[in-house]
Amino acid sequence: MENFYLEKNEELFSIIDRIRRSRDRRITLIIPAGLQPLRSIINLKILKEEIISMGKDVSIVTADSLIKKLAQQVNLPILDKIQEEPQIIKKSNEERRQVEFERKLKSGKRIISDIVRPVEPVKVPREEVLFTPEPETPETETKQIEKIPEADDFGEEFRDLGEKEEQFDELFGKKKETRVKETIKEEKRREEKRSFRFFTAKRVMGFLIVLFLIAVGFVLYFILPKAEIVINPKKEDISLETEITADKNINSIDLENNEIPAQIFQIETEDSRTFPTTGEKEVEEKAKGTIVIYNQYSSSEQTLVKTTRFLSENGKIFRLTDTVVIPGASIDEGKIIPSSKEVTVEADEAGDAYNIGPSKFTIPGFEGTAKYAAFYGQSSAPMTGGAKGMMKVATKEDIDGAIQIVSAELKNKVSDEFKQKIPTELKMLDNSQVLEVTESDSTLDADEPGKEFTVTVKVKAWGLAFKEDDVLSLIKNNINDKISQDKILIPSTIKVDYENVKTDSAKSKTDFIAQAQAKTAWNIDEDLIKKDLAGKDEIEVRKYLSSLAEIETAKVIFWPFWVKRIPTNKDKIKIVIKPE
Repeated sequence: MENFYLEKNEELFSIIDRIRRSRDRRITLIIPAGLQPLRSIINLKILKEEIISMGKDVSIVTADSLIKKLAQQVNLPILDKIQEEPQIIKKSNEERRQVEFERKLKSGKRIISDIVRPVEPVKVPREEVLFTPEPETPETETKQIEKIPEADDFGEEFRDLGEKEEQFDELFGKKKETRVKETIKEEKRREEKRSFRFFTAKRVMGFLIVLFLIAVGFVLYFILPKAEIVINPKKEDISLETEITADKNINSIDLENNEIPAQIFQIETEDSRTFPTTGEKEVEEKAKGTIVIYNQYSSSEQTLVKTTRFLSENGKIFRLTDTVVIPGASIDEGKIIPSSKEVTVEADEAGDAYNIGPSKFTIPGFEGTAKYAAFYGQSSAPMTGGAKGMMKVATKEDIDGAIQIVSAELKNKVSDEFKQKIPTELKMLDNSQVLEVTESDSTLDADEPGKEFTVTVKVKAWGLAFKEDDVLSLIKNNINDKISQDKILIPSTIKVDYENVKTDSAKSKTDFIAQAQAKTAWNIDEDLIKKDLAGKDEIEVRKYLSSLAEIETAKVIFWPFWVKRIPTNKDKIKIVIKPE
């Protein structure tokens, strides 16, 4: 077996010639991918015919999928890989010529023996020769072969036969090459005849181009032409005053009574500030405070009369301001759990010396008895208010002024927070908000001594909000009832001012007057204009539009630029009304 490695630029005739000149019957063609001569079904058919005529056994090995597919169609054997076959003895040139000559005799074709006399077969003596295969052969064996004598043993006659055979190969090789070319031409003519169709690529392309040009002409003439007429109608001003009620108790617009639904919003906050006192006064004030009295004596109640004394840890006497009854202690599993009661006490004397801090108190009246240790008092806050002599006091003006300052600041703060709480789609009129002080307090009363005092104020904001679109709906309805049928309202021109706002927090209602200013435009009959202008040129269109009393200005736009007439198809005419 002989392997032929083909080049990428190798021609078909070169491949056939190499196969013809090979002395091996079994040949493998190793074809590189993309070898153009063998990517044609015609060339592969020619190659197949030549292989058959030569009596060769040819297989192919290639990675080119197209060559594989075409080779299968012409029944050329395809191998997955290159196969090697060890040769035992290389024959001499004369031996190969003799074998080829004998093959041609068996094939029945015209050979050199048709021209010259046949050569008598020469009997060759045989002798046994031992042959050892090359190292790559897996097994080594001894074969018997025939030893063919050298050409000189046949004499001059055999040499003449070889020369004539070479002349024969040269003569018929040229004829065969001519026949191959003629076969290629014939196959191409057959292929062209088979591929002839009325709808060739060129004819189809030409037909498509004609259709395209017809379609383009149709589009340019019938579809593209358009006209747009922009009309600005004549306008008139109109004003309307409407009394409207925003009511929390309704859910929809009442066109007959001019009522719209409303929503309630409210917010409450408080603030405290400290102010200095400005008054002065000769005072004798006793300190006051609260203590908790505990009964750890018995389960019986204990009455303590007004002015009962309580002694602090630092020796200051305070007295009850009212008579009180201390509840009895409770007993649990033999243990006494003390009871308690909070009471108000006052210093025994005036002066700031009694402004003491938290302290424990005893009852001097129980001293010497078992009750002395079982009844006691405890304060958690300091005693305050004790004063004597000329001192600073809070006047009524101080307290009222402080409350007014805190209230005003708090109202402004609440009003801003209140507006932020209203959703953007709702409107709350400024005069519809209700701001009220719900509570105010001061740490000092009028004429009470002290260097400063603190006021605390609570403010509540309340109001009704409504959708302004509901107001516009009422106004549109009232204007449309007022204008004639040949005019239309231009909604975008409506402007509203709100007056006389009155809010009733008890009924959850807000009444106000809406002053509306708007414009109306003449009604344009678009269908009539399209009908009258269809097919007219630009001059005729201008004359027609200028004759209509309801039109203030107009503009005509033709498209594409070469169009000079209004299309006859009304669907291609667009009328745009721009009353603004």
